[in-house]
Amino acid sequence: MHSIVYVALVRGDKVAGYHARFPDLPKCAVSAADPAELLANARAALRAELQAAADAGDEWPAATPIELAQAQPPEFPMLVDVEVEDTPVRVNISLGEQLLRRLDAAATASGATRSGYIAQAVRAQLGERSGGAADFEGVARRLQDELSSVGRKLTENLGPDSAFSRSLAEWDDRVSETIRKAADNVSAAMARRREAEARDVTPAAKEPAKEPTAEV
Repeated sequence: MHSIVYVALVRGDKVAGYHARFPDLPKCAVSAADPAELLANARAALRAELQAAADAGDEWPAATPIELAQAQPPEFPMLVDVEVEDTPVRVNISLGEQLLRRLDAAATASGATRSGYIAQAVRAQLGERSGGAADFEGVARRLQDELSSVGRKLTENLGPDSAFSRSLAEWDDRVSETIRKAADNVSAAMARRREAEARDVTPAAKEPAKEPTAEV
């Protein structure tokens, strides 16, 4: 796999939307509501156009350098890159007439072009995997494995038996113990205060009144 880059000429704005065309691929044009979506659509359209050319046995057009791209104002150039497997090269081969008919019938039945079907057959003969459902299943399995790995890491780090959970439980116990001790101290202080107030309000014992003494 390697990257190939083509120049797209873009015009538009966030109100009217954006449009892009490829000078080297006149039939390839895309539109989008914002620049990010435009780049994604341009990559997908470019990849499809190159694949169609490869399946038809056509060589890809040479990519025009960005400094030579002839933009028509208010157009501006944008580089669009895609990952491709290989650059197609036109070759001449000789096949028997009957074999060629069988080849075309098999290609039509599989929804491929003659060149695309031959390329698939060559890859299979060489032991290479072609794109399609098999590759999609492989990607899906890898994605599932990655998700499972993330799940295990989350469980290890945040699960009930994780070090984090144990530390949190220990911290919670320490906080609870501190609160309990504080409550006990407050209760004891209040009890001592009540006892002191009770002593202060107890009336003192009165002494018996003395009778007046008569003078002689």
